[in-house]
Amino acid sequence: MAFALLFLYALVIFWVGFVTARRTPDSFYVNNRESGAWSVGFSIFVSCVGASATIGVIGMAFAVGTPAFWWLGAGAAGLVLLSLALARKVRASGAYTLPHMVEAFLGPSVRPVISAVIVVAWVAILAAQFSALGRVLGSLTGFSPLPCLLIGLALVCGHTLGGQSAIMRTDRIQALLILSSLVIMLIWLTRHNPAWTGAVRLEAVNAAFPTDKLLYFLVIVGANYVVCPMLFGRMLSARDERSARIGGLIGAAGIALCAALIVAVGLACKGLIPAQTPQDEVLTSVLGTVMPYWMHLVVSFALISAIVSSADSCLVTAATVLSFDLLGTVSRPAIPSRSVRREQACVMLLGLAGAAVSLWGKSILGFLLMAYDVFACGVVMPVGIGLLLHGKRSIDPRFARVAVALGGLLGLTAALAGNPLWSYAGLVVSGVLTLGGRNRGYAA
Repeated sequence: MAFALLFLYALVIFWVGFVTARRTPDSFYVNNRESGAWSVGFSIFVSCVGASATIGVIGMAFAVGTPAFWWLGAGAAGLVLLSLALARKVRASGAYTLPHMVEAFLGPSVRPVISAVIVVAWVAILAAQFSALGRVLGSLTGFSPLPCLLIGLALVCGHTLGGQSAIMRTDRIQALLILSSLVIMLIWLTRHNPAWTGAVRLEAVNAAFPTDKLLYFLVIVGANYVVCPMLFGRMLSARDERSARIGGLIGAAGIALCAALIVAVGLACKGLIPAQTPQDEVLTSVLGTVMPYWMHLVVSFALISAIVSSADSCLVTAATVLSFDLLGTVSRPAIPSRSVRREQACVMLLGLAGAAVSLWGKSILGFLLMAYDVFACGVVMPVGIGLLLHGKRSIDPRFARVAVALGGLLGLTAALAGNPLWSYAGLVVSGVLTLGGRNRGYAA
């Protein structure tokens, strides 16, 4: 049964991604800018609810309790800020990618620097998705890690070959599948482990999740939702500025709701499996040893859907930036009607890169935090400040380039050293350098 359902799921993914998708640059990059607010909101929701929000946060809740909410809660807060402060400007830019938009207010020389940071960071995020997908596929099929990785690679790349139009076409269904499966799983766990509800302590922080970690989540993780090439891509696909803004708020509400459900699932797993179970193995252990086969199937396919829908968003983000901003396959302001073979080649190349990096063996949240450190410290402040000042003051692109490079380097140092102080230093340095370059009248 599991193999038949997996085969059917793969057929649907390939059909939507490769066969039925419109293969023009406009559809590949921004879904022809025809997405309404609900379409944007559902797409943002499923893009953010992937490996970290399923396996990662369930394991974190199992280990630290209710403060695990902040992994997605900080993201929802950042998305609200993006929607209220920046969404209209993002959509009004008429750009195709975040680096494309940046060119207007930081200069063309900054565009490739930011593009390189995005590609590197999003390959790390993609690696986290492949790591999680491999675990779920292994639990479902009993295959060894390498075949599971190859199956996951085929699913994600097959869907992404159609670009944004293919991805956004299935996002509403995937969002409903994710939410309904979480509710079903929570109901089943509560019936078989009712004691968990009486043991819950509602805490924002605790000994296992101290205040400094909450600060890190709010600042670093939250910042990645305020300025995010993946979320900008969804807003650039909106039919108008209002749809982009409302869609962002819908996405934030969905993420917050999903965060509460996921944390509850993680807490409900306590007492059903050994307390020393590694965080990344909590959910798969419950699926494999506690739940009946039918629940195992339902939850596994919901998880596969969640991870694939997030992974394809990561992959299309990195692929569009590589093909459009780094390789220069098209030019501003118009995208001509042509094939998207080069974009599809970038999808395959970066998919392979993400799969290869996943073999490194870091934890799911470890991969994501590494990417968040690099991106938040290098890109968030220059882009955020540039957007806010656009039309009022100019920023010297020489300062912006140094801000991106130095901030990203400090973020990488934080990731490798495991010291969040380097992250805060990166944000401060990149922000100060960007502000230091304003109103200097320098033309790139």
